[in-house]
Amino acid sequence: MKNYIRIISASMVIIIASCTDLKEEPIGLLSPEGYYKSMDDVKAMINGAYGVMASSNYYGNALPSMLQLLSDMVDNGYEYSDYAELSPFTFTPTNSYMHRVWGVSYQTIAIANSALEGLEIINEPDENRRQRYIGEARFIRGFIYYHLVRLFGDIPYIVNSKLGDDLLELKRMPANDVYDRIIEDLTYAYDNLAMGYQGGVRSRPSKGAASAYLALVYMTLENWQKSYDYAKWVIDNAGALGYALEDDFQNLFRAEKQADQNEYIFIMDFTGNVRGDNPNPFTLENDQLTGAFNGINGADKPLRGWSMLVPRLNIYTEWDPNDYRKKVSFEDSIIMRDGTGMVRPYTEFKWPTPHIAKWNRFAGEEKSSTAGWRSDLDYPTMRYAEVLLIAAEAANELGNTAEAVGYVNQIRARARQGGVIDYYGNGYGSYGPSSVPADIVGIPSQSEFREIVLEERRVELAFEFKRWYDIVRRDLGDQVFGSSGRESQPNFNKSKHYLLPIPQSEIDLNPNLSQNPGY
Repeated sequence: MKNYIRIISASMVIIIASCTDLKEEPIGLLSPEGYYKSMDDVKAMINGAYGVMASSNYYGNALPSMLQLLSDMVDNGYEYSDYAELSPFTFTPTNSYMHRVWGVSYQTIAIANSALEGLEIINEPDENRRQRYIGEARFIRGFIYYHLVRLFGDIPYIVNSKLGDDLLELKRMPANDVYDRIIEDLTYAYDNLAMGYQGGVRSRPSKGAASAYLALVYMTLENWQKSYDYAKWVIDNAGALGYALEDDFQNLFRAEKQADQNEYIFIMDFTGNVRGDNPNPFTLENDQLTGAFNGINGADKPLRGWSMLVPRLNIYTEWDPNDYRKKVSFEDSIIMRDGTGMVRPYTEFKWPTPHIAKWNRFAGEEKSSTAGWRSDLDYPTMRYAEVLLIAAEAANELGNTAEAVGYVNQIRARARQGGVIDYYGNGYGSYGPSSVPADIVGIPSQSEFREIVLEERRVELAFEFKRWYDIVRRDLGDQVFGSSGRESQPNFNKSKHYLLPIPQSEIDLNPNLSQNPGY
């Protein structure tokens, strides 16, 4: 399909990011003075950061799986390994998913910091170019720290490229101070990145991506004015930035349509079976497993998978069947690998509930796997639709509910257009137009609209790894996980589970690291 960002030579990534703990001595680590000779070396290092981010230990599986299972949208299907502890909130500090996300996060930060050190060394005559590369590296660092602080709260904040023993004396920085530094990084990126995308690819940040993430961070902090200002800047400059809502919601999750997708603001790029040279298939490959985790056990392609991450039936049945987004988000019938060629309803699936279809219905080129992973389907981490929803939520909190209604109605109007799901000969075809979802009529109260916009985020961004963060920032845990909630989880305790445990291996190595409450 495309090769947006190729991983730099695996030897360089492994030299810098071979460890999953801060304890590892980075043997063979090239000093910045010894490695950086030109801007091409900086570019290679930054590309390496994207490659590590796209590994299955981060955005290729570990982070999305955690965020899906922690939410009220996805539950365990077939249980395997430590991921089965996430949905029922029985995880401990030894859970491997926390360990993997923590480790790769700091690997990526070290690579971004190394690139920044290189930029201090290189004599680059084009100051604008130099500042753009600094902005790109700082965007990456801010992006990673944003996920870390959301998941773990107070965390070590590292500003150099080393991962050795000199870091084992670091203490956890208060979350508010971490947010200040994230905002500094993203603001620098906003001030110095170009309106257009470098190389024309949306897996590298632009000024619009930096503004969108600033809006998101400020929304998390409930600084509604700043959140609104940055989201509104994106909306007001959408034409110059190349942003618009895609007419057909399905095309957002169709690999062959992604290259020219104007709704994407920042994406995680996967390139089929492009991998590093590491023999461990779960380490540094540019690889995504989420589609396979979501896929239907026993199904034929393209929805084949392992039925490990599945929605509860009520998530499907509560959703209006006339909403085209429901058809795109779920698979409720499929041809099974039973030799009959017949389309089977979800009641005959091995795990009898509709499964998530966004990440593997149109996954693109498949190589080396019968379960539909290692595909070309990229993950949008930020879409223009989300910017509209951020603007809507912030405007409402500022008392501008009438303006906020207009942003939500834009998204609903797109959903009513319907579209085409035209694969596999299993009865799908063209849909729409529809009267669902209807526009919001009139001006709701501020509190009513607050519920409306959160529900719109839940539906529009379903299974896109956003819901857990919404639950935490809006303190919805008792509501959604209580006995009468959407997904009853009797083990859930918000005073404990709103933050994940610091990996025990890190605490064992560094006596200055404290554990989060309750663990």
